[in-house]
Amino acid sequence: MNAQSSSLLFCIPFELRDEIYSHLFTSTRLTFGSRVANDNKTIITLHPPPHALALLRACRRINAEIDKSWLSQVLFKFEDPKTMLDKLAGLSFEDLSLIRYVTVRGDSMLLTYLPKRHVHHRLVSVLKLLPGLQLHQLTVFGGHGDKFQYRTLDELVRYGSGWRELRFISHSSGMLGYAYYCFDEALRQRYQRRPQPEYWQSVVDERDGVQSCPSVVVYRATRPGHRGDVLRAQTREQIQQSDTIVSHTGASYASDEYGTAEDPVLVGEGERSKEVMVVVRRGRHGVDYQEKDGRPLLSNFDIRREFPGRTWAEIRAACIEAWDGEDRPTFVRQVDLYHDIDEYIWTACSTYNPTTRDLL
Repeated sequence: MNAQSSSLLFCIPFELRDEIYSHLFTSTRLTFGSRVANDNKTIITLHPPPHALALLRACRRINAEIDKSWLSQVLFKFEDPKTMLDKLAGLSFEDLSLIRYVTVRGDSMLLTYLPKRHVHHRLVSVLKLLPGLQLHQLTVFGGHGDKFQYRTLDELVRYGSGWRELRFISHSSGMLGYAYYCFDEALRQRYQRRPQPEYWQSVVDERDGVQSCPSVVVYRATRPGHRGDVLRAQTREQIQQSDTIVSHTGASYASDEYGTAEDPVLVGEGERSKEVMVVVRRGRHGVDYQEKDGRPLLSNFDIRREFPGRTWAEIRAACIEAWDGEDRPTFVRQVDLYHDIDEYIWTACSTYNPTTRDLL
């Protein structure tokens, strides 16, 4: 301890040392999980650099000063929802409630039960298995298919908890501009778009109360195909959809037909590849957004309905690996290297289908 006390670090006031610790951890991200490579034959498994939390092992005094404060400062990044549960569901309620920043891929979670029954569970249901979660910011990267991204975000806006601010980022403007029509009224209600952000604003107003000042804002990149543009103020613009759109032929579509035709502004030539980000902020006054144990079940797609009263560890034990024999993919391990914690790349998918080898 004498040698440690003579260190230059301990010659400065604790308040300054605490600033140094905070600067380090707020620029650190811990990445876990796997994603499917574009060849659909290789699964890339990412893990943090070995030195990511080295400061916690530098000496006992530093470890004691930092304690658990690093949990509220680092960014936890998960390539798939299953890994998010593997890492977070085993934490104590106290430790989980300290985490403030999480990024996760928005694909559904594929579980395989005997005898080889493949079931997909959507992200809003997955989060219900993390009671205690109360993030400052949850970032979700849209997965496969425009209408499935829209549905994922719609469910998070309607039923999601555990976050104060949600950032949903899509590589395609088609998420807010696709056409969907089906004679099955239930499917139409499920996938038909609404004018945004007006509609989602009405949803959070009803959830939290207008007086609590919730908000929904939609940003769109100004350049096609430029990854990360939608995060920067100088390369994005705020957009507002109208409940009446006019197609390139001059035909107009009223609100009762909204979403049954493509939005030419968003999916026209050179427009679809502009990134979109929807930012949803829960009410600021008197809104308890922490994920609670025992919340009511979500319709018929809640994972808790299939496994009543079970923890994630118990659910995991009931599942089997989704591949065998020639269906088994190639695994490659990589260290997550980055210059900025908000850096990202777009990959085909995070879910491997062992029966068809399709990206889901």
